[in-house]
Amino acid sequence: MDSSVDEFIPPPEAPVFEPTEEEFRDPLAYISKIYPVVVQVGLCKIRPPSNWQPPFCGDVDKFVFTPRRQRLNELEARSRVKLNFLEDLAKFHELRGTPLRIPTVDRKFLDLTTLFKIVTSEGGFDVVCKARTWAKVLHRMGCTKMHYTTVYRNNYERILYPYEVFKRGDSVDKKEGSAKEVKSVKDELPKELPPSPRAVSYRRSKRV
Repeated sequence: MDSSVDEFIPPPEAPVFEPTEEEFRDPLAYISKIYPVVVQVGLCKIRPPSNWQPPFCGDVDKFVFTPRRQRLNELEARSRVKLNFLEDLAKFHELRGTPLRIPTVDRKFLDLTTLFKIVTSEGGFDVVCKARTWAKVLHRMGCTKMHYTTVYRNNYERILYPYEVFKRGDSVDKKEGSAKEVKSVKDELPKELPPSPRAVSYRRSKRV
């Protein structure tokens, strides 16, 4: 067996080029000049002149920029779980003809994903309303302002409750229809009962 087959032949070292300031005035032209040598090796190292600066290099002492405000809850919404939930919720409302608009509470976007998860873990919207545990929901959401209870409940009922009903397999229209019927019956009730004839006659006799 030929021993030369197993012998390791190290590749040639990569050449190092140190161009002058005049040669490196046009870097692309210099690279084209050394290309025939570099192509035989595969790579090289170029050490530019010490006083050379690329034309796109900025002055770090004068360079300023305006930072973009990025809220922490927006960063959390980038996670795959929350993003999938918001995409599914938006598609659900789009099919219903009600485009999804994320509301703001206390100048922050409402975390619909966490709110839906907490309410459903408490038994759902109907159970939370019946047990009057919205304060507990706000506490689990990290909200210490209990006067936002109505705001959270109304936003959930408007945005997340139809989605909750849909996920349970119930009819969304049936649930909303029953709610509208109850509301219409309440609207038809008189605001104030008319006075009885006895009370009218009593007031007239008192005047006389």
